[in-house]
Amino acid sequence: MRQALTVALLSVAAVMGATLVLVEMTGLSTDQILFEVVSAFATVGLSTGITADLPAAGQVVLIVLMFLGRIGPVTLVSALAMRDRQRRYLLPESRPIIG
Repeated sequence: MRQALTVALLSVAAVMGATLVLVEMTGLSTDQILFEVVSAFATVGLSTGITADLPAAGQVVLIVLMFLGRIGPVTLVSALAMRDRQRRYLLPESRPIIG
């Protein structure tokens, strides 16, 4: 449950951060930029047509977001799943006597 919540919150943070950066960088409306950012993060290939009008830095933001959307959640889930957890029990260290 914590892993799913962590992935979801980090994904939302990435989308909102990129949206704020692009809103400050350009004078376009928030709904157009939010559509572009969500489309880039989800790697669906949809666009409102404003990508070509973005400055080079804005296009780099979208490229990084596409990369994070493609690689990020899968890598984050596997990294969280691979962590060692502290055991709350101890295995016996001696051999039991049988017979």
